[in-house]
Amino acid sequence: MEVEFAQKYCRCADSRSLSIFFIALSIISTVPSTSVLTQGSVTKWKGNSTVWRSSGNWDNGVPTSSLTTRISVTNLDPYVPVPLDGDTARTGSLEIQESGDLYFDSTGILIIHGSELKIQNLGTINLGYGKLIAKNSITFFNGGTFLAETGVLEFSGVTWENRAGSTFNPGTSTVIFNGSGSQTLIINDTSSFSFYNLQISSGGTVTIDGDLIVNGDCILDEGSSISVSSGGSLTINGSFAGDPTSISGDGIISLPVQLSSFTVTANRLDAVLRWSTASEVNNYGFEIERRSVGASGMGKSEWVTIGFVQGAGTTTETREYSFIDTETQYGRYAYRLKQIDLDGTYAYYSAAEIEVGLAPKQLALNDNYPNPFNPSTRIEFTVPENGRASLNVFNVIGQLVATLYDRDTEAGRLVQVTFSAPALPSGIYFYRLEYRQQSVLKRMLLVK
Repeated sequence: MEVEFAQKYCRCADSRSLSIFFIALSIISTVPSTSVLTQGSVTKWKGNSTVWRSSGNWDNGVPTSSLTTRISVTNLDPYVPVPLDGDTARTGSLEIQESGDLYFDSTGILIIHGSELKIQNLGTINLGYGKLIAKNSITFFNGGTFLAETGVLEFSGVTWENRAGSTFNPGTSTVIFNGSGSQTLIINDTSSFSFYNLQISSGGTVTIDGDLIVNGDCILDEGSSISVSSGGSLTINGSFAGDPTSISGDGIISLPVQLSSFTVTANRLDAVLRWSTASEVNNYGFEIERRSVGASGMGKSEWVTIGFVQGAGTTTETREYSFIDTETQYGRYAYRLKQIDLDGTYAYYSAAEIEVGLAPKQLALNDNYPNPFNPSTRIEFTVPENGRASLNVFNVIGQLVATLYDRDTEAGRLVQVTFSAPALPSGIYFYRLEYRQQSVLKRMLLVK
C-alpha cells in the first residue's frame, strides 16, 4: 500500500517534495502499533493469584497513583498488602466492577489518589482490619457493598455519595473525614445508613444530606463543624466529644444530651460552673472533672472527678445546672463535663480554662468568714510584691495559739487559709498578717 501511495504521489511531485515525503514515511513506519502507557491509563486485575504486587496479576502493570484500577470477577481476588519498607499500595481511581471483590490483608493500606472510588452493582470491598484512604470522591452504586468490619476509612475528598440500594456495613470501624475544606456526605433513599465510630478532623464543615446514625464514638475536632441539611438527620447513640454548638442545620439532630451553654467563672478562689441543656434523652447526670494547668498551658495534670450533678432523665424542656468548686488554690484550671446516660454511655463537653485567686497587688487582710465562728473560719490576704508573709493567731493576753501561714508569697495572688479551733475556749482572738516591716491586725470571735 505504501508503494502504491508513493507511485501516485510521484506523478504529481518534484524531486524535492519526494525527498521530504520519504523521510516522513520512514518516521511514520517506525512508530509501534501499540500506544505507550500514559497517566490516566487503566490496569485491570487478571487474578492469577491473590498477590497485589505481582505484575502478572495485572494486564497493564501493578497499580500506581497515576493508573486507574479496575477489579472485576476473576478466579482469585486481590488482597491489598501491608506496607513493605515504606512502600504503600496506591492507585489512581478505583472501580470495583460488577461482582468484583477486593480484600485487605490484616493491616493492609491502600491510598486512592484518583478522582473517584466506585463500587458497582454486586461489587464488594472487604476492609477487615485494613485502612483505605480516599483522597477524592466516593460513589457507592446500587448493589455495591462496603464491608468496613474493624478497619479505618479516611475520606479527604469533597463528595461521598451512597446511592439507593448500596450497602455500607460499618462493623466496628472508624470513618474519618479529614479533607482540607468543606465535605459532603450524600445518603440517597436508604432505610438505614450508619457509621460505628466517626471522627471529623477536616477543620471545615461536613454537610450531611440524608439520615446518618453513629452508634459508637463521635469525635468533632476543634475547628470542625457538622451541618445537617433540611430533610436529613444525625443521630448519635454512642458517646460524643467536641463542641455541640458546632453541629447545626435545618435537619434533625439527636445527641445524647444537647448542651446549649457551658461557662466557668471565678469568684475569688472558687470556680463557678453553669450549664444548660435544650433537651435530654436518658440523662443520668453529669460528672464534673478538673485538671490544673501550668503557665501558657504547660504542665497539665490528669483529669480528676470533683463532683456529680443529677440529670433530668428524658425531657424536651430547657434545664439549668450549676456547680461550685471550692477546693482550689490560686492557679489556672480547666473544667469539663462528663455526661452519662442511664445505660452507661457518656460524652465529654469541654469549657475554657480559667484562673482563680487573682487579686490586686496590695497588702490587705480581709475579715474572716464566718464571724462569729464555731469551730472554723476562713481568712484571706494579699501582698503588694513577692516576698515572705506570715499569719498568726493570738489570744487576748497575747499568747500565740496558731501559725496559719509562713512562706514566700506571690503578689497578685489571693491566699486563703482556714483557722480551726475545736480545742480552744470561746472568746476573742486576734489574727495578724506580717509582711516585711509591715503588719495588719484584726480580731474574731469564737462562740461555742
